[in-house]
Amino acid sequence: MMKNYYFSRTEQELISALKSTDIVTIQEVEDLFPGLSKGMIKKVLSSLVRKGYLYRLKRGLYLVNEESGKPLIKNPYQIALMLFPGYIAFSSALRLYGLIEYEPFTIFVATPRKSGEKEIGEYTVKAVALGEKAVGMTFKNGIYTSTLAKTFFDCFYKPQYCGGYSEVTKALYEAEKMDWDEFLSYFKRFASNSLCQRTGYILELVKDLGVDVPGGVIEYFKGRVKTWTKLVPTLPSKGKGIKEWKLIDNLGKERILGWAYG
Repeated sequence: MMKNYYFSRTEQELISALKSTDIVTIQEVEDLFPGLSKGMIKKVLSSLVRKGYLYRLKRGLYLVNEESGKPLIKNPYQIALMLFPGYIAFSSALRLYGLIEYEPFTIFVATPRKSGEKEIGEYTVKAVALGEKAVGMTFKNGIYTSTLAKTFFDCFYKPQYCGGYSEVTKALYEAEKMDWDEFLSYFKRFASNSLCQRTGYILELVKDLGVDVPGGVIEYFKGRVKTWTKLVPTLPSKGKGIKEWKLIDNLGKERILGWAYG
């Protein structure tokens, strides 16, 4: 419930106009009230922010509240994309595809240039700049998100943003359909040899679990094997050496596929 604040006539009219709206821009308010000066509109919006009816997301963008001072998040993905233009990615995209069970309270957005982070209520919106790799999006349920194939490429590229290889392998196992040609196209265009080695090794593990990974995909990654590398570059070089992939598995098969044997 809103606190018992006194609202001016203009504030009451604005509240009435926005009662069925989740998010509003200052431009939209100006369009609704063409008779008000920009200075007056800013004054009214600032007053409603102080009274808790509006929550300022960023300059010129407001969340409409139902509780004083507490932002009401109805569509965190929509808000995330208004804060950081791009597409929903990593664990957030896996959630949109129904490939992880839990509700992540960090919403990941892939952007071409701008990284950043902002807390909105119980959510944290994290923007990850991917540069030229910020491609491969689709419009799913009213939200711009990565295609399924691009989601998995992004997760292999930066597994720390999707819960690590355990979550990646589980999601691959759960995915019913994958465009492997599209998936492979991103590696041909963007990936280093070491990323291809890590990805090929992980795909071979899930293939042994029954995931239908085409043989041509595995062969492509084997063709990118050049020098020795680590599965997790930030961890010590302790683990099993996989000669076929010239890769040190410094994480361990048990940790990667523990969900399958639990």
